Amino acid sequence: MSGRFISTHSVALVLPMHIAYMPERGGSVHADAASSRPGGGFTTLCAAAAMGVPTAAASPLGTGPNSFAVRQQLVEAGVDVLTPELVGDIGVVIQLIDEDGAMRSVVTAGVESEPSRATLEHIELREGDVVHVAASDMTSAHAASELSEWAAALPTCVRLVVSVSPAVAQVPVEAWETIFPRADVVTMNSREASALAGILDAYRHGSTIRSYLRADAATVRRVGAQGSEIQQYADAPVVSIPAFEARVADTAGVGDTHIAEMCAGLLLGYDLETACLMANAGAALAISHESALPVPTREQVENVLETGVVTNILR
Repeated sequence: MSGRFISTHSVALVLPMHIAYMPERGGSVHADAASSRPGGGFTTLCAAAAMGVPTAAASPLGTGPNSFAVRQQLVEAGVDVLTPELVGDIGVVIQLIDEDGAMRSVVTAGVESEPSRATLEHIELREGDVVHVAASDMTSAHAASELSEWAAALPTCVRLVVSVSPAVAQVPVEAWETIFPRADVVTMNSREASALAGILDAYRHGSTIRSYLRADAATVRRVGAQGSEIQQYADAPVVSIPAFEARVADTAGVGDTHIAEMCAGLLLGYDLETACLMANAGAALAISHESALPVPTREQVENVLETGVVTNILR
């Protein structure tokens, strides 16, 4: 293994709030609030590092107290931080989590909303690196331009993984036009895939996600309890990768964990199908307990693959 997992996915402070139901317009509901924790790119980075692959953060962090704490926790998790500090602090994500584990988020922006192409271009990339860009960081025109143009110019010796985000409707279409032709793997869940397909068709009638990708690029679609589906290249059959049965306690960070496990699997030398099976195992572990943390370890993922049994890793 010669490459690293490098992610530009931004880190934010998460405030999870558990509610019995989503209130109607003008209503209110009592929430049981858990302690704050880092989330977003933090989960992705830590999950990859826990699989034993070299991992590095390429998203902005600030000089504020939340950024300082996150930076220390990333270092403790074995993650290198490649970007200089910006004046300010990271943003906050309020998560509303229903009793069935479904989640809605409210996001405020911090320094992570200011990625710099010039800063990213100072990162020395190596042959075999897997670079991850999350579309959740491309919801403003500035960030979309900086990230998509940097990613589009990545050298061919590295693999680019683009993750579509729940905020897909806020990403400028021009960003998809710029980044997708360079992507080697595009990963998304079913809702994100449907939303993006509709956006692209409305922008250019008859166009699809595949219309913007190279013929040899792969797509991964996460389909919840059914696992995931992959298409290795254009016109290839869609292959279903089975899920592992798990009790749903909390869906927060499950997509981030899946992405990290998949990328780690690729860096460990596995093919995409096997990497996605590993990702399904990691996602099942993540969904079985409240909070995206702690992330599953490689030993725990391999145990699920060997036995098919998912246990709550907090016990």
